[in-house]
Amino acid sequence: MARDGLMYGHTRISRRDEHLRKDMMLADFAKVLESSTLIKQGAEAKVYTVELVKAAAGRPGITVLLKYRFPKTYRHPSLDSQLTKNRLTFEARSLTRALKTGVRVPVLKGLDLEQGWLMLEWIEGISLREWLQEHQQHEQSQEELLNLLSDVGTQIAKLHSADIIHGDLTTSNMMLRASKSQGPSRSNQEVVMIDFGLSSVTSLVEDKAVDLYVLERAFLSTHSDPNNRSLKHSSPLFEIVLQAYANYLSQESWIAINTRLANVRMRGRKRSMVG
Repeated sequence: MARDGLMYGHTRISRRDEHLRKDMMLADFAKVLESSTLIKQGAEAKVYTVELVKAAAGRPGITVLLKYRFPKTYRHPSLDSQLTKNRLTFEARSLTRALKTGVRVPVLKGLDLEQGWLMLEWIEGISLREWLQEHQQHEQSQEELLNLLSDVGTQIAKLHSADIIHGDLTTSNMMLRASKSQGPSRSNQEVVMIDFGLSSVTSLVEDKAVDLYVLERAFLSTHSDPNNRSLKHSSPLFEIVLQAYANYLSQESWIAINTRLANVRMRGRKRSMVG
């Protein structure tokens, strides 16, 4: 990002979006928040949609996602400021690294470490979680289901091949947008990985296995039949993801991660048994 972006004060704007410079320099941040729409609030951040440029005749508008890590009053101000800067830096680096690796992620549009926000490409679509809840049991959607879950596995494998750990792999953190690929065998939707707020960069096999385990538990808790006892420790949907993940990796890498995943599963089951 350092070579691909420009700094305006403490704000970095990508060269491809230099036309946003005037808006970001002139607009008071508080006013930007007032004119934006809050779409999600968590313990660490608020997420907004911001219409930076309104649509006009013959010209589309520009809508972005703004993630604001607001000050935490329960922490010492200097500590809070440093933690915020660190998390934003990790997230921005992971997004930039993922994009260069070929993973579909939102493009980083801007970053302000002092005010505690980053600006991302707006992904138009629904989450994979929403899609699964609506289409999982539809027979006519089974081919699309296979394509999407395989795409998930491939995107995660690309992340891990670049030593990027997502840190919060759930179907809510995967968006579906209209596919940019052409061809009769391709899905008409593609997966975009979002929310790298807990991401890190490491080559440790353990961390990659834990990343996968978190996703497996998400499938089990959200997308499995609770009355089917045989699915207590496995998910047919996750197995599709895992197969595509394995197909992308080298045999050596897959064996190492799969072996560690089995160990992580075992530890997880022991913890659940003792409460």
